[in-house]
Order: sequence, then C-alpha cells, then structure tokens
Amino acid sequence: MGAPKNALQLPMKLEDYKPVSYATTACLFAIAIAGWVATWCAQMAFTYSVGLTMSKKRLEFWNGYIFRLLAAAPVANLTPGVTVTKTRTSWTPTKAMTDGKSPVMVICNHRSYMDPFALASALLPLETKYVAKSDLFKVPFGGWAMKNAGDLAVRFDANKNAGWGTVKGSTGQLLAQAAAHFEAGNSVCIFPEGARMGISDEKCLEAKAHPSKLMLFKPAFFDLCKKQGVPVVPVSMMGTDEVWPCGAMSMRPGNIVVHVGEPLKGEDYESDQAFCDAARMAVGNGYLDLVKAA
Repeated sequence: MGAPKNALQLPMKLEDYKPVSYATTACLFAIAIAGWVATWCAQMAFTYSVGLTMSKKRLEFWNGYIFRLLAAAPVANLTPGVTVTKTRTSWTPTKAMTDGKSPVMVICNHRSYMDPFALASALLPLETKYVAKSDLFKVPFGGWAMKNAGDLAVRFDANKNAGWGTVKGSTGQLLAQAAAHFEAGNSVCIFPEGARMGISDEKCLEAKAHPSKLMLFKPAFFDLCKKQGVPVVPVSMMGTDEVWPCGAMSMRPGNIVVHVGEPLKGEDYESDQAFCDAARMAVGNGYLDLVKAA
C-alpha cells in the first residue's frame, strides 16, 4: 500500500490528501456529538450515585474512563471508512496502570484533531487525563465532560510568542494539577509538540531539520515525571492527518496506525532536558518506523 504522500512531507500540502468524503464528515461529527451528550449524562448519573462515595480524583478517573469509552473511542471505531490499528509489538500497560493506581505519562506526535480520538481507542483500558486547549472546555457537553474527567486546560495568550505562548503563571498551575493526578494514581497524556504539525510552516521546517522530524518538546512535564518517578510512554501515530488534515474541517476515509512504545524512565537520564530529548527521538523514530513499514 505504501506510506501516505504527506507522511514525511513538511509542510504538508492539503491538495495531496484524498478527496473529501461528506458522508465520513457527517458521520464523524454525528458520532462525536452523540457521544458527548451520552457521556455527560452518564457522568452525571455516576457522579450523583456511586460517585458520592469517592474522592474527587477517583471520581475524575471514572468520569474520564466514561468519556474515553463513550465519546472519544467511538469516533475512531465507528466512523465509516476509518480504521485504527495498533501494532503487534505495542507495549501493554499493567493492571495497576489500567486500574488507576500506577500512573504514567503518555506522549504522542500531533498531526490532526483526530489524534485524541484515535489515541483513546488505542490506549483503552488505560485512562489518561488529556492536556488540551482551554477553549475546548467551553464546548457544550463535550467540554463539560472533559472538565468532569479532570482533563487539564492549557491557557494560550494570543499576544505572546505569536499565539504560541501561555498565560503567565498558567504553566505552573498546569504542572501542579498534573502532579496531583500522578499522586492519586491517575495517568496523564500530552502532545509535547504543543500544536498540530502543519499549523505553522516555520515550525514544520524546524521539524524537518531535526532527526525526529517532530517539533520541539519542552522539558517541564519531563522534569515533573523525573521528580515523581512517573514513566513516560512514547506513542507514535500515522494516518490521523489523512482522515482529518490540518487546516481542514472535512474528513476523508483513511487508515490510522498506532504504535505504543516501551516506557522511558527519568532515572535513566541525567537531566530533564536529556529525558525530554530522548522522548522526542522515541516518538519520532516510532513514527519513521511506521512510515517505513507502510
């Protein structure tokens, strides 16, 4: 079959993707919206019944699991023409991790709005708290469900660093929230590139010049994992942008392949920056391997 034409092309070209499928687009949005409503209703029912006996963080664990199971994964699994396949060599989390008793931090390359849906499908039954743009938490039902799940909001400042900078003081708050999740046994998921590949031609060219073919990773979360002894799980995904290209709001049928790599431990690296750099290469090499195998 071969790798998609845009797999290694940086920046990608919208005209090189497959033709738009209005049926795929309509079904994806319908499944997403139905899942958001169903999830929020299920979360409310759970919160005000069994959830009354739980701690806040344990309640967020189960509300997150409900969200990933009823809203995120179905978009990847039920949208006509879209398939998500996990490699046979992918790492499998332990029972303690899937039970929310032994946390990890999942990291993944970011090429599409499709990424969180495909990632949730591939990771379940591992529940992770996603770090996402604060604007998403305002979306009716879907955003409310994310808040109930304990997902973490990144607050970007449109007037700082060409819109790539965060609101002053917000990064510290975000790290504190992530630390509280780790202490409670909850796992966290981040897209360390900070934005989708293709959103900036300049950053695409920077990625093209790096051996990983990924945009810059920053060390703050890796420093936290190193200090708390939380393993980092590198995930590489290919094909999400074939389904939902950056810069488009219409979908195409496509095949998504996910590889979950072996966890990296901070204790094996002398600094948070070395840990961060190794994680970037692990995700990037995993992606390049998927391209070669296609």
